[in-house]
Amino acid sequence: MNTYKSLVKLQVTKTVTTTTNVVVQATDAYKAKLQLEAMYGKGNVVSYPLLIK
Repeated sequence: MNTYKSLVKLQVTKTVTTTTNVVVQATDAYKAKLQLEAMYGKGNVVSYPLLIK
């Protein structure tokens, strides 16, 4: 299992959004992206997951 970091967009209030780094564990970067899209919504994943060593 590898650890990946990605930037995701979060809605704080109705008018305010922010971006933050999120860390997930998955077998590859594509599955990490699918996991992030399932958790935060398809349009809210800003960057492709990068492997953390």
